[in-house]
Amino acid sequence: MGKMKSLKWSFFIYLSVCFILSFAGSMIIGFATNDLQDWYEERHSDVRLSVTPEDSYTVLFDGDINIGKHYIITDDRPVAEKKYRVIYFIISYTQMLLIPLWMIFCVVFIGIIFYKRELHKPIEILFDASEKISENQLDFKVEYKKQNELGQLCNSFDNMRKALYENNCEMWRSLEERKRLNSAFSHDLRTPLTVLKGYNDFLEKYSGQLVESKINEITAKMRMQIERLENYTYKMSALQKLEDIVPDITETQADILKENLSESGKYICRNKQFSLDFHSDTDKLFVDCTLIMEVYENIISNAERYADDYVRAYIFVEEDFLKIVVYDDGKGFSDKALKLAKEPFYRDDREQNNSHFGLGLYICRIICEKCGGSVDISNSETGGKVTAKFFCRSR
Repeated sequence: MGKMKSLKWSFFIYLSVCFILSFAGSMIIGFATNDLQDWYEERHSDVRLSVTPEDSYTVLFDGDINIGKHYIITDDRPVAEKKYRVIYFIISYTQMLLIPLWMIFCVVFIGIIFYKRELHKPIEILFDASEKISENQLDFKVEYKKQNELGQLCNSFDNMRKALYENNCEMWRSLEERKRLNSAFSHDLRTPLTVLKGYNDFLEKYSGQLVESKINEITAKMRMQIERLENYTYKMSALQKLEDIVPDITETQADILKENLSESGKYICRNKQFSLDFHSDTDKLFVDCTLIMEVYENIISNAERYADDYVRAYIFVEEDFLKIVVYDDGKGFSDKALKLAKEPFYRDDREQNNSHFGLGLYICRIICEKCGGSVDISNSETGGKVTAKFFCRSR
């Protein structure tokens, strides 16, 4: 970026040019009118157009007061006609009119040039940008190349436009995603409700004709569908609240966080081997432990579901980020899962467990983004790998 050229300096330059033009023009007008006056007088040399310095005069006094001059004309030329004397008078006093007019013209002319070159374009750009913003059109760019105060103003305006554009895109994305979630929620509720309605109709139709064992079997199936509905509703409610969550950053002892993570991991992976490696160069961390535990438990649950024998977790602080890396020894992510696993309601085609709603990694993604981090999924040599990052201050 070049050095900024101030509008004050530009105005001074234009003002200097205006002064030079005014002075030069005034001199030219003065010399031109004097030459014209001499030419006209020479052309009519046979008559007297005015009193000349060669004429002698007598000073008249009234007491001690000078009351005027009485010219004694020595020139024997006749006095010119009135029209010639009027023309001579106009020529004599023309410069008194032309010089102020020329100065006014210079000021107006230089002012117009200054406005056209320095003010017109940025004002037009800013006016056009404000019109577009008022109409919610944010997909444009405010560009003004001159490095002056108006250039800085245009850059600031463009930064504001970018911020509005990003906020609107984020809001639009959030609304579209919420709409998609609500649509999927309505769709997924239909199946268990249909099943419950079928069982209810069956019991009403054959009431009194079914043996107790059959009734118990049907009610058990209905209870399973009800539990599924309750679980699904809880998940969706929690998901809706995540959109408005604000991380509560507090001071946390690293040892306490490690202990909580270890106990939670062992409980979730009680049927499989689990190991945790926690490393921190400081005893205190500034994080939201509740959100970290939420993400951690979702990732561990996901790994436990796909693992064959064991789940390993590595947690460490690196470059102002708390990183949680979880490995499993399962089949790993498919190519499709690597692209879609962080999207809501994605379930692997290889998975047979219908109680899984495909929201775990999506919830992790939302929470990590709220905490200034991210979630990445990949495959390792042994199976699947999930990495969650949280912004973390060590002091």
